[in-house]
Amino acid sequence: MKRRPEFVPTVVLVLAALALLPSSCSRRQPDPAPAATQTADDVRARETTVRNVTENPVAYKIYPSGKPEARETRDIAPGAIDRFRTATPLEIEFNTGQRDAIYSLDPGSPYSFRYDEGTTIELFLGSHGRADAVDLAPWVPTPQPIVDRMLELASLSGKDVLYDIGCGDGRIVITAARRYGVRGVGIDIDKAMIDESERDAESAGVERQVKFICMDATKADISEATVVSLYLLPESNALMRPLLEAQLRPKSRVVCHNYTIPGWEEKQVLTETVKDENGEDHYVYLYIR
Repeated sequence: MKRRPEFVPTVVLVLAALALLPSSCSRRQPDPAPAATQTADDVRARETTVRNVTENPVAYKIYPSGKPEARETRDIAPGAIDRFRTATPLEIEFNTGQRDAIYSLDPGSPYSFRYDEGTTIELFLGSHGRADAVDLAPWVPTPQPIVDRMLELASLSGKDVLYDIGCGDGRIVITAARRYGVRGVGIDIDKAMIDESERDAESAGVERQVKFICMDATKADISEATVVSLYLLPESNALMRPLLEAQLRPKSRVVCHNYTIPGWEEKQVLTETVKDENGEDHYVYLYIR
């Protein structure tokens, strides 16, 4: 629920003008009242965002944590962003299409309604919540066994240049540089992720081989890439496809985690199921441009 600004009452004492002042003297105007004092919650408040990345309106209820009596019912249109300025956690209720769900939202964090497993709607952490850039996917880290296999299937050599679109913490680029000696570039719109990637690259001793760029990936120049890695959603892969087709040279490789590139069926040369540390299945798709 949007919080209304709370103010601490301020008492202003106004002194009346002296009755015996000569009439030729102008009355002294009272000083402006001091600005209302902000509460501690106002000072700490941060913007929590909820974006609808589905193709349909989503109905939900939202309220301060532990205060369901203050719930507000809302409908968010496809592509819209709802913003809540709050210093305390919020709770959000909605129906996924299969069950009722309740999640806690942290102040200052971005979230997004997205499809999960077909038409099921879920809430994901990691939407950037910005209106000036396309939201390609929430950040979900690729398990290291999947990273390793993606790079193996891409047949990397020291002559390759790897671009990771939506690089998150940079683990794909860093692993490629450390194991295969390639140059790597990671692109992500989240500055905190870029900062983390740079720290991890330095810790791994590959900071001179890699570069991380904070930007909207749909506007990136990836023309020097010989290999591109993607862990985006199907609709985001489709959005990136014109960029791949326009900029990548023939025989460049594109390797995807879990989701295919719609319209590139004839370029797909390999599909493999890979298990993570917990024995869960993941899917890797290899394309040749």
